[in-house]
Amino acid sequence: MLIVRLVLVVAIFVVANVLTLAAPDSIAAVRVGGEAYGLAVGNPAVSAPGAAYVQLPPDGGSVSDNSPGAGFGTGNAVGSTTRIATSSQGDLGAGNVTSTTTLADGELLGGVVRAHDVRIAASASGGRPAATVTFGSLIVAGIAYPNPLPNTRVEIPGVGYAILNEQLIGGDGRDVAAIIVRAVRLVITVPSLFDLPAGSEVIMAHAAAGVPDVVANRLVQPGSTPVPTTVPWAPISEYKPVDVSLDSNGNGDDDNFDIDNGNGNDGGGGAPPGGGGTGAPGSGIVITVIVIQATPSSSPAP
Repeated sequence: MLIVRLVLVVAIFVVANVLTLAAPDSIAAVRVGGEAYGLAVGNPAVSAPGAAYVQLPPDGGSVSDNSPGAGFGTGNAVGSTTRIATSSQGDLGAGNVTSTTTLADGELLGGVVRAHDVRIAASASGGRPAATVTFGSLIVAGIAYPNPLPNTRVEIPGVGYAILNEQLIGGDGRDVAAIIVRAVRLVITVPSLFDLPAGSEVIMAHAAAGVPDVVANRLVQPGSTPVPTTVPWAPISEYKPVDVSLDSNGNGDDDNFDIDNGNGNDGGGGAPPGGGGTGAPGSGIVITVIVIQATPSSSPAP
């Protein structure tokens, strides 16, 4: 009986070693994963048209996409970005992946979030995830966050909240690693805003990398809370809508021309100062254009 047990132990040991030799050196080397895009909206968020989306093939390689910009919503009010560049590279043999997204400018919810020169990178190699996130400038609800720490949360009354420099990681620290990086993830909690239901997300700049897959659900610890800097509100463009209407109801309040030299002739219907007559109601403004044309003169004969 003892001999039978010894034989069984030896047999199990041999089979185990054979299976170990036949198995790949690393389960992570079976495939790789990578993804990058510039703008996404929804619940769950889906890459918007023109957002320069790329997805790395499971066997690795290199993919890239560029776009002059992307927008979502009426007048791109929900989200808009300009000059997007995305890429993802993976080496199956080395077991590493790097995904990047850059964009020149981004704006969410008509200016609630504004960013300039956004650059993010997510990489996974040797069981270690890593991220790089930089902003030329980042303003959320009128407050500047030049260098937000990972997973900085900003409450936005009447809208929801924003996660700045969002970083999620996964893996075992040996062969398996994954990371998801987002420059800004805006979560809507007020359903009436821009016709977006509660729970909708608007993501600006996304990059992900994983070996063998992108499965990341652990938050990177943010550290101490940064001190925001208040900045004055400034429109993206200095151009404003022009009121092209002329007053026709006699109140003289809504025209762009204010010609009042004391004679009451400012486009309104009031009486001239000091006079007893009444002005012409609904009188308009006459603009006279004088064109002077130069007449060529003959040159004196030499």
